[in-house]
Amino acid sequence: MVKVKNISLEKIADPDLVLALKRWYQLCGKGGLYRREELGFGPLVGAPEILNGRSSVVAADADDPMNYVFAFFGGDFNVYDDRNFVARYLHDIPDKDVMATIITCYAEAIEARAPLAHRIDGIFDGINLTYDRIIFPTINKAGKVDRLVTLSTEIRRKQPQAARTKPALSL
Repeated sequence: MVKVKNISLEKIADPDLVLALKRWYQLCGKGGLYRREELGFGPLVGAPEILNGRSSVVAADADDPMNYVFAFFGGDFNVYDDRNFVARYLHDIPDKDVMATIITCYAEAIEARAPLAHRIDGIFDGINLTYDRIIFPTINKAGKVDRLVTLSTEIRRKQPQAARTKPALSL
């Protein structure tokens, strides 16, 4: 089971998440939307905390959220036995509970049309993990949210006793 709690952006403590949020506000103003086609992705996703961190860019322009596509994974992103999720769909996530939770979070960010933060706690690939994540929506020329840039930071990781010899999972 995966638990999700909305958290206030002001309560984010991780330095990389705080820096990414500051960059967002510098690029598009307080509560503004990032106009990807006008500004390009460089200023947003070229930052070290995103490019090399636990981040992803999801193409969210399909009608069915299960068909959203992972367009980018940061360097510290290993999922389900290190499978490369670039160019894969949300419906490719093997854990359907995790997939449903992600879709719900993404829908909230699309509706909010502003950065949104969550604290997520659950068992991912056999590891109990708690992490904070900010979702940054970007818009296209038509003003519709078409990409979701995520940045996550791990709060707590606990492996079951029997699984301590397996490689750790990074989200």
